[in-house]
Amino acid sequence: MTLFRLIQRQLASCLSAVVFLLLFSTQAVADSRADSIKIATESWDKYTNLDGSGLFLDITRAVFEPQGVELQIEYVPYKRALHLLEFQQADAMYGTYSAQRERKSYLLTPRLPIDREQTVAIFNRSRIGNWMGQQSLPGRSLAWVRGYDYHENLDVQVEDFAEVRDTQQGLKMLQGGRIDFFLDHAGSLLDTIASTGFDTSSYQIEAVIEENVYMAFAATEKGQKLASIYDQGVRNLIETGKLQKIFARYGLQYPFSPGGDE
Repeated sequence: MTLFRLIQRQLASCLSAVVFLLLFSTQAVADSRADSIKIATESWDKYTNLDGSGLFLDITRAVFEPQGVELQIEYVPYKRALHLLEFQQADAMYGTYSAQRERKSYLLTPRLPIDREQTVAIFNRSRIGNWMGQQSLPGRSLAWVRGYDYHENLDVQVEDFAEVRDTQQGLKMLQGGRIDFFLDHAGSLLDTIASTGFDTSSYQIEAVIEENVYMAFAATEKGQKLASIYDQGVRNLIETGKLQKIFARYGLQYPFSPGGDE
């Protein structure tokens, strides 16, 4: 190979490397811009309806659209939403506890929650006897929707638990005597009981956890920007009274104090 051709090939190689770096850096800048937000969420009645309505979606629009941030919604099971955030294939999701409580390093939660949630347990009274709060759970068989990971958030240790596809499947397992307790979001459980005609005459429903829930963001530079926009936006909605009106639109209890603190 002549010296000229060797130099020519080296220059071509260097040029290719420069072009690759420019494309990579341009893509990285584009990925970190907060001009769109991809939200992965399960479909929950009154919160994230498939038609695009719902408490969480309305709050998100009121926060981000005035800032020129385009919403992109993907409906997936809860565990899949976690997976998408972990691998940075989505920017946000709904319904997590705080990042500290979740102990998931790939999640970033803002200062302000999006709602306050009550987790309940439903059980057959004749099978369990007197309810003693969370102390009734150890040594019993439990189930909850896949990805909710209640065993990580209870104050007691439980070992015999199963994950189910949805609330309806959990109620069927309970009715068939395959589990002692089914744990779920209060709203989701009550809506499913109403829609399926589940006979609760032999069952008892008790509160297990009451805690703030958040719109969680991916722990990325873009996620940090979006979380900042979220906090500023929700604070503005609280101060103007608009947030309370959104809750009232769906007949849901407003979780914020009059002073604006969660």
